[in-house]
Amino acid sequence: NFDQRHIVNLSWVWDVPIFKNPGFANKVLGGWQYSGIFSYSTGAPYSVVFSGDNAGVANGVGSSSRPDVIGDPRSGIVQSQLDGFGPLFGNPNAFVTPRGLTFGDSGRNNMRNPNRSNFDMALFKHFKFTETSGFEFRAEAFNVFNHTQWNGVNNDQSSPGNFLQPSGAHRARTLQFGAKFIF
Repeated sequence: NFDQRHIVNLSWVWDVPIFKNPGFANKVLGGWQYSGIFSYSTGAPYSVVFSGDNAGVANGVGSSSRPDVIGDPRSGIVQSQLDGFGPLFGNPNAFVTPRGLTFGDSGRNNMRNPNRSNFDMALFKHFKFTETSGFEFRAEAFNVFNHTQWNGVNNDQSSPGNFLQPSGAHRARTLQFGAKFIF
């Protein structure tokens, strides 16, 4: 359930090399730092389930059954004007209601959630008043490129309206400013 083949996280902090010489210009315009975090991960696997009535199997109690697979769930995906939320992440026509009194033949964890990539960045400035006191200004951006990052996929074949579509999206770009007094 937790098999994410690729996870990459990179972070950095860069002292911006402007106005480095001591003096008034350094105190007002120097001392800036730029930082960021990049993260990428492949999607976690999930199983396609069938929670509808299947002639006595599962009946909404305990685990659901699984649909039967009649095609390749990763090919023949047609993106059209969608009624649901977001793009299709599989071919819903590759799954059908399981035969009566069977649990279906769709394998465990045979599909994967969408990949996710994210960039967070910050720019901050240190103002030093005395040896032990100062002020810090921060400007931060989360999901700075406003890249759509989908949540998990609706895996229930008995809900055909949004089957194999994302259940939601992570938050859009968020900007915030902060101030910190150091004493």
